[in-house]
Amino acid sequence: MPAARNRNIRLFNAPCGFARVRDLARDASGSVAIIFSLAAPVLLIAAGSAIDYTRLVGSRSALQNVVDGAALAGAQALRLANATSATVDQAVASYVDSHGGAADSSLRVTSSLTANNTVVTVQGSRVAPSVVSHFVGLINMRVDARAQARAVGNTQPICVIGLDPTQSKTLEVDIARIQATGCQVVSDSTASDGVSISNGAQMQYGRLCASGGARADTSSSFAPSPQTDCPAVADPLAGLPAPVFGACTFNKYKVTSGSQSLTPGVYCGGIEVGSNAAVNLLPGTYVIKDGSLSVKSNASLSGNDVTLYLTGTGATMEVKADSTISLTAPSTGTYAGVLIFEDRNAPLHQTHKFESRNAPNLLGTIYLSRGDLQVGVKGSGGSGGVAVGATSAWTIVVARTLSVTDNQTLQLNTNYGATTVPPPDGVGPHVANAQLVQ
Repeated sequence: MPAARNRNIRLFNAPCGFARVRDLARDASGSVAIIFSLAAPVLLIAAGSAIDYTRLVGSRSALQNVVDGAALAGAQALRLANATSATVDQAVASYVDSHGGAADSSLRVTSSLTANNTVVTVQGSRVAPSVVSHFVGLINMRVDARAQARAVGNTQPICVIGLDPTQSKTLEVDIARIQATGCQVVSDSTASDGVSISNGAQMQYGRLCASGGARADTSSSFAPSPQTDCPAVADPLAGLPAPVFGACTFNKYKVTSGSQSLTPGVYCGGIEVGSNAAVNLLPGTYVIKDGSLSVKSNASLSGNDVTLYLTGTGATMEVKADSTISLTAPSTGTYAGVLIFEDRNAPLHQTHKFESRNAPNLLGTIYLSRGDLQVGVKGSGGSGGVAVGATSAWTIVVARTLSVTDNQTLQLNTNYGATTVPPPDGVGPHVANAQLVQ
């Protein structure tokens, strides 16, 4: 009996041992759960903070890139003859908007001129996205960046600007040539082929600076090599006031034959110079409204101290290949140095065709901020003639796009001292390069 009792005691005590182990396990798991529940927020905040830090660094780096580019764009604007703080501000704002600023309402950028108006300072800030902002109070986590750039180096004047910001072949030369050895050619297009030359084309210049790319086929050549990824140049003549004019002076004016002198006025329906007719424009401003300036084959058009203002529906140039052209811009007044001026409200990409092979004198600025200037017509098989602008002291083209084709040569001289006609404010001799200030 005692032995049996002992066995009963042992059998009775065994379950109690397992219960204690189970209870201890429960106590331990409960403690772990409590510890984990207390630590989890801290761990989550730590992980979120690491993510926030990475985002913060990335956001600041991206902001610095934008600010650097904006400072360079502002310094590039200093090369314009009439550069002001407003010009620089516009160039900076334009660059920022085109590099994400327009879509980021938190981005704040300011610019200023220092060091005797030779250094552009740009400061920027933006909100960086945060994972744990609501937990630790970083509701407005901002990053800041600052950059300075100055205009340096190349002092050659600008003689061509293609203003379109995205167009393929904003500057195009095909079976033709641009000769601008004393000046700069600029394309604002960010397209990879914003500048394109083909079929034996040649571009010679002091400097070619393209916001996007510059392409040449194997038969064509740039000289010297182009520079790409340049900051865009703001329209240098954006502040030039449009002429104020009244009612029509003439309607659908035509000269069908013989020689005739025209007086300044408002030519509604355009001007047509017929074949074998010769027209001389007396000094002043000619408003070509709701019609084209048309110069037919074997016709001639000449004039000194003249500005042609194109406005309204169909206000374009149509100059045929066998015509003779000689035009000089005014020496004084609001439109000094402005030869052709297109209304800034004109339809985008209206085509202006200039085919003349006898236009050695085009002294002044051709300003077509909305229009496409075509020198020559593709596929016409033309040859011979003299270079457009060959004898001009200087010629400047500021157009939405420019194409030269059909074996034409566009020659852009820079002999500013050889004439009393000055380049208009905003173009002409200037500083042409920029670099960040370390």
